[in-house]
Amino acid sequence: MKISRIEPYPLILPIKEIYGGAAGFLEDCRTLIVRLEAENDVEGWGEATQGRPGNTYETLETMEIMVRRYFAPALVGMDLADTGSVLQRLHHVRLGHPLTKAAVETAIFDALGKHFGVPAYRFFGGPYRREIDLVGGLGLELEPEAAGVHARRLKQEGFHIFKIKIGSGDRDRDLARVRAVREAVGEEAAIRVDGNAGYTFVAARELLNELKQFHITDAEQPLARGDVKGLAELRRTVSVPIAAQESVSSPAEAVSLLEENGADLLKIKLTHVGGFQQGLQVASVVGARGLPVVVGQGSACTPILSAAEMHLCAAIRNGQPGGEMTGFLRLGEQRLFGPIEVQRGRAILPEGPGLGIKVDGEEVRKLACFRA
Repeated sequence: MKISRIEPYPLILPIKEIYGGAAGFLEDCRTLIVRLEAENDVEGWGEATQGRPGNTYETLETMEIMVRRYFAPALVGMDLADTGSVLQRLHHVRLGHPLTKAAVETAIFDALGKHFGVPAYRFFGGPYRREIDLVGGLGLELEPEAAGVHARRLKQEGFHIFKIKIGSGDRDRDLARVRAVREAVGEEAAIRVDGNAGYTFVAARELLNELKQFHITDAEQPLARGDVKGLAELRRTVSVPIAAQESVSSPAEAVSLLEENGADLLKIKLTHVGGFQQGLQVASVVGARGLPVVVGQGSACTPILSAAEMHLCAAIRNGQPGGEMTGFLRLGEQRLFGPIEVQRGRAILPEGPGLGIKVDGEEVRKLACFRA
């Protein structure tokens, strides 16, 4: 089953509303869709959204170039069923570029699942779960009162886990937003906060010590991604559990972080770690220490990426409730991609072959915004 074509399609899609964090504000969905075609009319789809400045060097333009000029020429003609060799070539033809590699790898496993007639999670040992409790995300664009109103609406829809972006530069405003959400959702709901690496050590320590009154379940990445020792010291001096995300983009970084005792749990974004294989290795490293992981990215994306992260989450034994594969919920109205079913704040794992997501390939081609 030889790979005959790999095509990148950069898209800029509308979103329902602006969504912000300390790393910046999201005003649209800039995403690369990858289509892989193999013999016998088998096709697979993958996706990666544009990285944020300070977190990655990859952009929509560079991802499109890397697929067209490097990864596609390297993989076309290979036998898709010889998956290990295909993945080895993908990850060695050029160093880095984890977002782009994740999109191509996702298309590989989507095509394999369709060829063999099984969901993608079967290749990874899943499923450990068929339903995933989703996180209700609340961005920095929301003032305290608006954050409370939005959280109350999400609770009525069935959400019981919430994540609040912090790092506005105004500590009182951050505290007021968390207070408003806690009052809106009640004491039984779980609340996470996410600093997007926007705090100094002193500022993070002071804020987290004040936030503990709201019974926060964890604080995600309050310090810069490279400040692993700072995360470890912060973890020793505050009672709020520390979650790491930006600090871990590979199994080796996960080992380094855990050796420093720098986190109580890890967050895995499929694209940040470079695909399924790297994500599973990170989860195994963390699980060996008896710690949980959270899977998913909340930035706007199509159901392709969200479904891929659901398949990854389904295959991770130490996955924690509160999946953040919610990017598809931020997308503006579109009919290009088959929907993900959500019931009372829970996403239902797609059970069709591959990712289980239908894609209108002709419309995707029409919407592609440029070619390198």
